[in-house]
Amino acid sequence: MNADKNRSEIKKDSKSFSLSVSICVHLWLIFLLLGAVTASAQLRTGLGWAWQNPLPQGNPLYAIHFAADKENGFAVGSDNTILATNDGGFSWRKQNSLTDVTFSGVFVRDKANAFVVGARGTVLTTTNGGKEWKAVAVETRDHLSAIEFTGEDLKTGWITGTYGRIIKTTDGGLTWKLQTSGISDQLLNIDAFDATHAVAVGINGAVIATSDGGETWKASDPCGGTIVTDTAYLSATDVMVAGYGGCVARSSDAGTTWKRINIYSKADLLSVSFGDAANGSISDANGLIWITGDGGTTWLPLNVRTNPKLVAVSFVDRFTGWAVGENGLILRTDDGGFSWQRLSEGGREDVNDLAFMDNEIGIAVGSRGRIWITNDAGRNWLAVLSSVTTGLNSISLYDGQRAWIVGDNGVVLRTINGGASWGKGISGVTEDLLGVSFATDKIGIAVGANGMIIRTEAAGAYWEQVESGTRLWLEDVKALDADRIVVVGDRGTILRTEDAGKTWQKVTTNVKENLYGVSFIDDKNGFAVGSGGITLYTTDGGVTWKDQESIVKFNLFAVQAFGVASAIAVGELGTVLITEDGGKTWAVQQGITSKVLQAVVYRGGNRLWVGGRGGDAQANRSAITT
Repeated sequence: MNADKNRSEIKKDSKSFSLSVSICVHLWLIFLLLGAVTASAQLRTGLGWAWQNPLPQGNPLYAIHFAADKENGFAVGSDNTILATNDGGFSWRKQNSLTDVTFSGVFVRDKANAFVVGARGTVLTTTNGGKEWKAVAVETRDHLSAIEFTGEDLKTGWITGTYGRIIKTTDGGLTWKLQTSGISDQLLNIDAFDATHAVAVGINGAVIATSDGGETWKASDPCGGTIVTDTAYLSATDVMVAGYGGCVARSSDAGTTWKRINIYSKADLLSVSFGDAANGSISDANGLIWITGDGGTTWLPLNVRTNPKLVAVSFVDRFTGWAVGENGLILRTDDGGFSWQRLSEGGREDVNDLAFMDNEIGIAVGSRGRIWITNDAGRNWLAVLSSVTTGLNSISLYDGQRAWIVGDNGVVLRTINGGASWGKGISGVTEDLLGVSFATDKIGIAVGANGMIIRTEAAGAYWEQVESGTRLWLEDVKALDADRIVVVGDRGTILRTEDAGKTWQKVTTNVKENLYGVSFIDDKNGFAVGSGGITLYTTDGGVTWKDQESIVKFNLFAVQAFGVASAIAVGELGTVLITEDGGKTWAVQQGITSKVLQAVVYRGGNRLWVGGRGGDAQANRSAITT
């Protein structure tokens, strides 16, 4: 990542990077609580993570499938996620697969038997409803994207993957053999009508069809080279494909020739499913569901009133279907897609910062003016009215009642009742404010874009701008006491004041990386973290810093000092690091998500929370507990 980029730009880059990993990968937010039983020893092991919100979890889901009974189903996604249900999706339980991959395909044969496929040639099967999973041997290490079985006995099946990979079974999945697809493009999905007829689709416009059980495949390009994401049979001869740029195409001869259908939209289409020959649904990247009642000749867009994108849609009959997508979102319809019920719980906005007043009461802030409070250690989060719609970036607590929040466009909020209600302060500026810290109940400092520093002596009611001496973005601020305050920012910027923020001095370092977070355990010992895994440590209140790189190269966005030489840092790809020697060495903690983490709070023992991305503009809040 470019060290010259500010935090907002880096976060956009983080999204682009994740999207490039998989066609359907999107970003989330999460809160996590580490269920440890001792402090540092358990932190080093990385054990005990569990989701608090959303429930059942917040990692992206890429596929969902149900048995014909409409009760037993599985959903799969990133970060080793497999969810099972036996009540039609109204409750879900996390499965333990003993793997560490992203799953992108699932097929449920009946109440007991199911298959999932994923990265690095992973094929797993269960014969007891997901209680146990075992690996199935296949002759490939390619990333596998989709699985489909067909026929009355469901003995014939196909799996697709990267480099045009197709593997087939004729014994119900016990053994698999490679087939020659004739193409080298990644195949994203496959659908089969019977043991001889199947269609697979993928990138670069790939559409291949077989009428002889996969011995030969005929290639077509109905979408003009754009990504084709999914396909569905309507009958033995009628097949539908959907892809990027609003491409919908229909074949009436089992995939030999295709006719484009104009839906009057250029949105990227992500999934297509038919409950019968006439009724089907398509999900798109704008959060819409398109439905048809005439076999795909005409399509009607419906707003399902949900903002994370729906990546996959699956119907078992004309009326009953499910959809999954970003942030662990799970939906169900019982009227053919006209209305949808959310089966997963919780909000999904970006969480930009969080803070706890004690071991139970906490406040989180995020995108689109979102504020949440908890009084049970994060097991439940209640949304609170902020009266603003701009992003909220940072929160500072002073005692059990008073707190301040800053955000985009110079927004300042304050509370005197523990976060139950919030009033606006007058900042006098319009720049985005990224960090805030209060030295006393009256004196506070906020920092932000273009070297902005504002100061208050009126408990946040009124603020005045203070010259910082820089026009670089200032990302975070920490008050050590009533007079001494430290600020960090882009290109290694570190500022100090010893007169409660009236004047500022620049601290000389050799660091060129952007610094995004700073934390002190007392008035001398503290840490700063930033781009490229950079970490800094000070033992003299920020006068001098020792810089060192952590063992990761990912951007670190937040840090919490919890001892003289101990700290926890979080960042991109779900990174959680811990040091107990002043940053000389860092241990990577095993987590349950690869989403961007932007906030961390540690209060000792098993009380550790981290929060992060909700993804795109439709970000949402989530959390974790034991």
